[in-house]
Order: sequence, then C-alpha cells, then structure tokens
Amino acid sequence: MKEIFRKAVPVLEKLEQAGFEAYFVGGSVRDVILGRDVADIDIATSAFPEEVKQVFTRTFDTGIEHGTVSVLDAGEIYEITTFRTEGTYADFRRPDEVTFIRSLEKDLERRDFTMNAIAMGLDGRFIDPFGGQEDMKKKQIRAVGKPWERFHEDALRMMRGVRFVSQLQFQLEADTYAAMQQNRALLANIAVERIAVELVKLMKGQAVKEGLKLLAELDMLPFLPGFQEKAPAVEALQNWHLEDLQDETVIWFVLVLALEPENVTSFLRAWKLPNKLMRDVAKAMEKAEKTVWSDYELFETGIETVRLIDYGHYVRTGKSQWEDLQARFLALPIQSRNDVQASGNDVMAWTNKTGGPWLKELLARLNQAIIEGDIANNPEEIKGWVKHVIN
Repeated sequence: MKEIFRKAVPVLEKLEQAGFEAYFVGGSVRDVILGRDVADIDIATSAFPEEVKQVFTRTFDTGIEHGTVSVLDAGEIYEITTFRTEGTYADFRRPDEVTFIRSLEKDLERRDFTMNAIAMGLDGRFIDPFGGQEDMKKKQIRAVGKPWERFHEDALRMMRGVRFVSQLQFQLEADTYAAMQQNRALLANIAVERIAVELVKLMKGQAVKEGLKLLAELDMLPFLPGFQEKAPAVEALQNWHLEDLQDETVIWFVLVLALEPENVTSFLRAWKLPNKLMRDVAKAMEKAEKTVWSDYELFETGIETVRLIDYGHYVRTGKSQWEDLQARFLALPIQSRNDVQASGNDVMAWTNKTGGPWLKELLARLNQAIIEGDIANNPEEIKGWVKHVIN
C-alpha cells in the first residue's frame, strides 16, 4: 500500500472501530491500480456526517450538506464523505437533493465512469461492482450504468471523459461515445470555469492530440467559448508540438495562437481566467511572430514574455532559441529598471524638473543606452549622460 494510503489508515480504522464501513474511493484508487502517482485521497463511509463528527475530535463542516466532513488526524486533514444517492439534476450540474445511505455499492453507482467507481478497503482489497478494473485492462472509459443518465446528471462528465482520454491514453467505450455525441448540447448548462479546468487538464495529457480530435468528432467545440467554427484550427493544432504542456499560461497562449481570435482579451475573458494570465498572454501576442531580438528588445519585453513567445515558436515549428535568448538576457548589464543605479527622483533632482511624460521617455532612453553599452551603469556616468541629453 502506498504511503499516502498508509498514513490515512488510522482514519479508516477509527471509523470501523466505531461500527461503520470506510473505504478509499475515486481517482486515487484508479491511479494506484494503474500504477500512477497518487496526489490525494478520498474517503467514503457509511457513517452519516454527525456520526463522523462524533468519531473524531477535530472536524470541519467542509460540505456537510453533501455529506462531506473534514477531519484533522495526526496533523493531516482528510475529507470524509458519507455514502449517498442523489436526486434529479434539474440544471444538469447539481443534484436537487442528496440522501445519505449505508450502501457502498449504491454510492459507487452514482459515479461517472467505471474506473472511478472502485473502492479499496483497509486490507487492500478492491470492491469493483461495475467492472472498472476490466475496463482499465481494455484501456476503455465506460460510464457507470446508462451513460445517458450519467451525462444528464452532470454534463461536465462529458468533458471529463475526453480529458481522461488525453490523460490516460484510453478510448471511449462505444455507448459512452454515442451518449456524449447525443447529449453534447447539455454542456451549455455548465459554468465556463469548470469547463476551463477540464480543458487545461486535457491539454496537459500525453494523448492531447487524441483529446482535441475527440472534441471535434463529438461536436463539442461549439460549446467552448471562442471555439465556435474553429474546427479547422483545432485540426491544425493536432500537428503542433504539444508534448509536455504543463504551464497554464503557456497552454492558453498556444490556444490563442491556434484559434487566432479577433480579440485576444475578449476570448480569454470569456473563459473567466485570472487577470494576470490574461495580461501575460495578451502581452506575448503583441510580439508573437518575433524571431530576431536585439538586446534592448529582450530587456524591454522581459524574459518571461520572451520565454512564452519562444515556446509558441517551438510548438508551431519544433525550433527554439530559448537557451541562447536566456544566456543573452542574463548577460545584459541590467535586467530590469530596478537595476539602474539612478532613480526617477535622481533625474528630476539633476534637471530641476518635475515629473511628466518626458521623464518616462528619458528613463527608457537611459535603459537603452546602458543596454547598448553607450554608458556604464553607475551614478556619475548616468548623471553626466542625463545632463548632456537635457541640454
């Protein structure tokens, strides 16, 4: 048993000693079967939330209305969720009601795909009522029960299915594939932030090209902001070098390069992305086609933006100048305005002038003069240069 599970064993033991069932469930169990790294674990129990709180001394009502209680045990926080069934999904996102139950199998029955509907007990034994292990051997993603019902419960499961194709290099089972194709319009009910999370995970997968291909095949693109009528661009993107895309800013920059939206900021804003990410991508797009850099252009653009632009060239052409550009940047006499041995206040004092647009322009010229070696970066030379330029 992996260390992450062993550390949580006392939590399950306490629940069992109190007369309840408790199991590891979900993605962690799937990943341990597949031999993948396990980042976190989920625990499910027959104990109702108030009963969980009686077993443990330190608890927090994380999502108690849905049966989840966080407990602090041996310095670690674990989320424990009561076995449950769910009512109808009027909005195709959230159940209208949740009913706590004592049956593990009924709890597993409500999950999305068979590979995620497996529980593991303290003895390491797997409880797999829907054939998830067999499906994993076949490398197929199959919905639990009737796929139509699973996708009407939570339409995001369709995006998750495509994402798992990319992450696990599996294939969609035929009925699951057909149900996704038939119910894709339900994605219109899903918050764009939730779709964005799945899209980024898809882009990070080893089979990202297969994932992108599936999005087009299943006709899901019209339900992704800015992807409408972009099937040719998505198809072309599959010929790019998309290996090891792990940085979220890089991923959105690559998508913007591929889709070529009329307005970059509007496209990114439609996905409700963080402001800094939007600024970074928009800044990189201003010089996205640049391949020849002067020293001053490297300084003015900033090394992080240069890195982003260079990565954009790599995914499109397979060619990168990053090592050379980074070495050149690190060899510059200054790498930011803060490295200059004179401030704007110094310049105003030397010139007896108040601030204004002139000062910003002069400081930019000063930076360029230092970068190009016209003057050394020391206060006396800078002072002489300023007085000469002003006069």
